[in-house]
Order: sequence, then structure tokens, then C-alpha cells
Amino acid sequence: MAYQALYRKWRPRLFDDVVGQEAITDTLKNAIKRGKVSHAFLFGGPRGTGKTSCAKIFAKALNCTNLQDGEPCNECANCIAADQGAMNDIIEIDAASNNGVDEIRDIRDKVKYAPTQGKYKVYIIDEVHMLSMGAFNALLKTLEEPPEHVVFILATTELQKVPATIISRTQRYNFKRISQMDLIARMKVILKAENVSYDEKALKVIAQVADGGMRDSLSILDKILSYDQDQIKYEDTLKITGFAAQEKIETLFLQLMQTHTEDSLSLIKELLASGASSKNILNELIELSVQALLTKKGDKSHTYFLNDFASSLTEIPEEKFFKLTKLANEALNDLKYTNQQAIPLDVFSVKMTHQVKDSPQPGGEVPSEELSELQNQINSLTRQVQSLLHKSALNQTKNKDEAPRSEKTVMPQTNGVAYDNKEKIYHVLMNATKNDLVNIKESWSDVLSTFPNNKQAMVKILEPVAASNQEVVLSCKYELWFKYTNNDVELLGELEAQLAKMTQHNYKIVLVAARDWQKVRADFLSKHKAELLNKNNSERQTPKSNPVVDKAQELFGDLVNIKD
Repeated sequence: MAYQALYRKWRPRLFDDVVGQEAITDTLKNAIKRGKVSHAFLFGGPRGTGKTSCAKIFAKALNCTNLQDGEPCNECANCIAADQGAMNDIIEIDAASNNGVDEIRDIRDKVKYAPTQGKYKVYIIDEVHMLSMGAFNALLKTLEEPPEHVVFILATTELQKVPATIISRTQRYNFKRISQMDLIARMKVILKAENVSYDEKALKVIAQVADGGMRDSLSILDKILSYDQDQIKYEDTLKITGFAAQEKIETLFLQLMQTHTEDSLSLIKELLASGASSKNILNELIELSVQALLTKKGDKSHTYFLNDFASSLTEIPEEKFFKLTKLANEALNDLKYTNQQAIPLDVFSVKMTHQVKDSPQPGGEVPSEELSELQNQINSLTRQVQSLLHKSALNQTKNKDEAPRSEKTVMPQTNGVAYDNKEKIYHVLMNATKNDLVNIKESWSDVLSTFPNNKQAMVKILEPVAASNQEVVLSCKYELWFKYTNNDVELLGELEAQLAKMTQHNYKIVLVAARDWQKVRADFLSKHKAELLNKNNSERQTPKSNPVVDKAQELFGDLVNIKD
């Protein structure tokens, strides 16, 4: 028998086999058990997170003749036929290659015919965002009022490209990236069943590269097994994925933070020669920088390979963590415009280790020869990057759909909150609606999923806590990160753009540090009690109701804790 790829061999056959999407699978099982099945579903989320697998399991369960607590039995004739792809009532369509009006019209003409084997005729349309606008329009009416025996399941990795008219006619489920812990646990189960030994560190690297996708992690496992069929070795994993050994990245991180220019450049050369890519080195440094800062602030959940790594962090100023993240992101952007991938990485290293030595420490002077040599390195490397960027720019045109966000300076702190932000937060709260907040929260995981690895750590600590029709307040988990993000005009602009795509509505972002959010909210309710009373005077109140409490519940929902 021909070899079958791991991701196909181990594709889930039950809802309980799907990893990391428990909320979705439980909901689908309960819908089947209670007989409350909608006519159309939309599964959105990153690649390899279980969208198509859930669609197939759901279609199989709908036609199973011997359901087991909402799960297909996998033994009846219909289940066996579904697993073999031989059931006529389950129709899978790849929208990437069948995206025209004629294909959708063909579906529209055939939905009226009753199923021949099972109870439902199920249409699974994968990568639905690839349909043409004409095809979407042809699908609209059928999707809104299909026959009782028809269920549509649409799946997409790019939800923002699906028209709002389609989304509003479906039950939407947002599939999230699978955590590294869940990916590693699943890989262990599979490797044990396949009788393959493994190195724990290798699985951690694979989970990091897979970026939340189970299919990607199993594809990488397949590639490594082709290299060595007996075991998954850490060294082989690094070679195949292009990642650098974690202990080497930790060493490089400390060299950069301690301004050891020559050592860092030498180690970078060694890492590149061993097969690591500049992009992966920079991404690993960014992720390590975020983890290290959290460790410095007291988070004990991260472990490191170097014994003295955690203790070394105490001597590093916090501003350097933000500096590394900023410079690494700039280098990642420069990599897009050159084939000489080592140059932006070298420039990043020199910039990161040079600035502290630019300013002499009290009581001593920096040798002029060293400064001159470092300055020459920077000038030479910078000229090379600028030359490459200039050549690339000649071949591109810049689209400026919106005016750039204006820079602003963080005002003096009042109770930990930038004063101008505090006034903006009050403005949002005075006009806040529960519907806007719900709309944003439902789309938030999709917004975060659009960001690349190097920015994931910076946006995952943001959470929508209040919203009006024009603005949204995002709570930032860490105060230091709040100050940094509040000045990152580019990141905030990108967040606003992605949020507009997902919600089909424009919202301006206002930030607040999480530790200050409770106080700002309480101060607002206290200071604006009269306005809130007046705003609710026109509404009919029951004898026991309180307009201030009512308004607070409207603004903040379940977050409000009412005390006598």
C-alpha cells in the first residue's frame, strides 16, 4: 500500500479527536443531539486548525444512523461511505478551482433533490473566499432559504474576503490557532502509535514553526521521518526547519543585550552557516525578548536552556527589550527587499550593540578607535541596505489609501494612564454600546490571526473592553507594553485596518493599561453620574431599577459587580 501522509492518516474521525477547538466541537455535538441544526455554517480561521476536518465529521454525524452522544458511530454504512469519500449526499467543493457562477448555479439547481442515502444533503465549500463576486451573488438566495434537507458548510482561511451578506446568512465559528502545548501533546500520541522515538526539544521546535497549525506540524514530522525513519532528532529538526538551537539564540540574545558586537556577529555567522535563516533568527529573538521581559516582571512559566539566563535578565534595562523588538522588526521588513539575507541581520546586530557604547559611562571614556571602527561598520552595512531598498523601491508603487496616523507624545501619567488617553476613554464610555463591543469581540481572534509571528506577541496582550460606534478601548495586559504600544503608530494603524476588514466597520483604537482599567471605569461612572441619569430619563424604569447601574451594565455587561 502506498505511503499515506501523517496529516491524512491521522485526520480526526470524531469531534473528540479534534485538538484545541473544544468550544466549537462541543457546540456542534450539542446541536446534533438536540436536533437544532442550522441550514448554513461558516468555519473561519488559520490553516491546519481543523476547519475541514470538523466539516467532514459534522456532515458524517448528520447522516449517521447510529449516533453516539452527538458523535458519528464510524461503523454504519453511511459513516463508512463518508470516510471513503463515496457518499453521494456529502458533496465537497474546492472553491479555488470551482469559483465561477456556473458551478454555483449547478449547486442551486441540484439542492432541490432529496438525499439518496442519508437524512441530509451536505455541501462543504472549502476556501469559499475564492469564489467570484458573481458566484457569491448566485449563492445568496439558496444560502438564505435552502430546502430543509440541505446544509451548507463554508470554510475559509481569509474571512475578511467573504462578503458581509454571506456571513450574515450563516452561523459563524472562529477556529483559533492551536497552542504549542496541544500540538506537542498530539504529536506525542501519534509518534507513540507509530513507534517512533523523539527528542522533546525537537517537538518544541516543530510546534513553534507550525505556528498553531496541526497539519503543518504533521507535515514537518513527515519531512523529518523521511530524513531518519527511526526517530525525531533535535539536530535534524533544526536543519530541516531552518531554526537555530534555542541555547544559541539565548546566547546571542545576551550578547546583544550586553553590547558584545564582535561576539554577536561571529555567532550570527555560525548560525547562518549551520542552516538557520535570518528570518527565523530574528523571529526567535523577538519571541525570546517578549518571554524574557515577562520573566523579568515575575512570570515563572517560561523555561530556558542556559542555566544563568533568567538571572542575567535582572541586569538588563527594560528599554532594551523594546529596542530589540523594534530593531528586529525593522530588519525583518528589510529582508523583504533583498536576496542578501545576512546584511539586514548584521545591521541589526551592530545597531543593537552600538548605541550604549556611543555614550561614555560616568568616570570613563570609550576608546576613539573602537567608536570609529563600529561607526564604519554601521555606515558600510547601512549603505548596502539603503542601496538594496532603493533599487526595490524603483519597481514598486506605494498605495496610500489613508492619511498616516499622526505621531503623538505620551502625556504625563495620571494614575498610570496617559491623560489624553483617559479623556478619550471617557468619550468612548459615554457613547458605548454593548452591540459594538460584542461585534468586535466576535471578530477579535480573526484580527489577531492576520498578524505575522513577529507581531503576534505584541497584539495577543490586547483585549477589547469597551466600544462605541466609532472607537474601541483595548486593554493592554502589561503597563510597560502599554507605553510602548501607545507610541507604535504603525502597529495601531495596522490593527485598525484589520479590525475594519473583519467587522466591516471603522473603529479608532484607544489604549488603556489593564491595571488602570478598573479605576478609569469606576471614575467615569462616578464623575458622569448626572449625565448617565439624564441619558436614561427618557427610558421607562421599573421601581427597583437604577439608571446608573443600567447604564453600567449596558456598557460593561457581565463585568459589572453590583453591591448594595
